[in-house]
Amino acid sequence: MSLQNKAKLNEFEQEISYNFNNQGLLELSLTHPSFHEHDKSKPTNQRLEFLGDSVLSLILTTRLYQQFPEADEGRLTQYRASLIRGESLAEMAEYIGIQNYIYLSPSEKNNNGHMRSSTLEDAIEALIGAIYLDGGIAATRKVVLNWVEGLWGNLEQNISQHNPKGQVQEWVQENLPNTKIKYKITGESGPDHAKHFNAEIFLDHKSFGQGSGSSKKEAESNAAKIAIKLLKEQESGKD
Repeated sequence: MSLQNKAKLNEFEQEISYNFNNQGLLELSLTHPSFHEHDKSKPTNQRLEFLGDSVLSLILTTRLYQQFPEADEGRLTQYRASLIRGESLAEMAEYIGIQNYIYLSPSEKNNNGHMRSSTLEDAIEALIGAIYLDGGIAATRKVVLNWVEGLWGNLEQNISQHNPKGQVQEWVQENLPNTKIKYKITGESGPDHAKHFNAEIFLDHKSFGQGSGSSKKEAESNAAKIAIKLLKEQESGKD
């Protein structure tokens, strides 16, 4: 490991508030598959991503189980899904600044690959896997929950805003139980490495909002944010 790389990894350790015993694990967690595109035998962060996905799910599932004792299995599953969906992981990755430290091929760098949602999601899951192997579950739980609370605050107060599609579903079930919700992708543009999507949400064939994003899910989620705001405004107007 070069002195320049070591200095950069030391800097990132300060950003994430965790010092590795084995800094090689940190370096591996930041190694995108494109970095070794000319030598596929060299390891990348994909195996650590596989591990980190399960570790993150365990940490958040335990926290939600403890924090929401009255919630049933379905509600807990919905809460967890809102926190580990792609958008949330990418947001968390940007929060800790991981995009500034990912090892990419020159072509990926030129295409802003470090800001691609899938790259950010994979990197933060790989980082969580690396912390788990390096320091165990207790250390990983402390680090991850500090990120979660620093980014989103108290889960009980903020969790619903991370799942706008779930909010729409709940509102409709409570207020218009026979209404059908439909999302439609209305537009797609940009090259493969930087796609942009537009989506629209319909309630019984009536449009209630449009949204856009770098993935279909993100576009639908942003459309749902508009819809839930409109629905609540209409509800307040009836009072």
